[in-house]
Amino acid sequence: MKSSRTRLWLRRTSIAMLWFIPVIVLIAAAILLVYWGLGLNNIGNNTLVLFDTPPRPGARLLGFAVALPSLLAWLYALYRLRRMFLRFSHELFVDRAAALDLRAFSLFTIIAVIFDIVTSGARRWAQGVFDNAPLWTHININAAHLSHIFTAVIFLIVSFVLLEGERYKTETEQYL
Repeated sequence: MKSSRTRLWLRRTSIAMLWFIPVIVLIAAAILLVYWGLGLNNIGNNTLVLFDTPPRPGARLLGFAVALPSLLAWLYALYRLRRMFLRFSHELFVDRAAALDLRAFSLFTIIAVIFDIVTSGARRWAQGVFDNAPLWTHININAAHLSHIFTAVIFLIVSFVLLEGERYKTETEQYL
């Protein structure tokens, strides 16, 4: 059976994502290690600026520790997304496993953003941009956080729709 153009495009795009997702993983881990581990906030005389300020020398381990849960949740989300694209690259497009991988990606993306928001005050303190105000006044929530959560919730809903469609398909096949 000859593949449709859309099917071929999806397969090729999925293969590209199988390469692109590990690059995102490496960059995310490298940023955490370079900033908190090495204490560098910019690379190449401001060619690549990771953060506006370097971390406080005595607080780098704390900064790393509070940034780690968000990174780990994000890495697991990307792992599940990669599993989904691996299925797509084998032309297994809409099935239960892909929907569950999409659901896990969505949930762990939301968890990563929540960890990022909740730990932002401690990270800001470890960066040295913390005045004597109460910790809760330094929680950082911004439009990027909200857009990530909103998009993840949409994907979460789509995962439920896909599973319900799979259930209808199975029920129809059993009926016929």
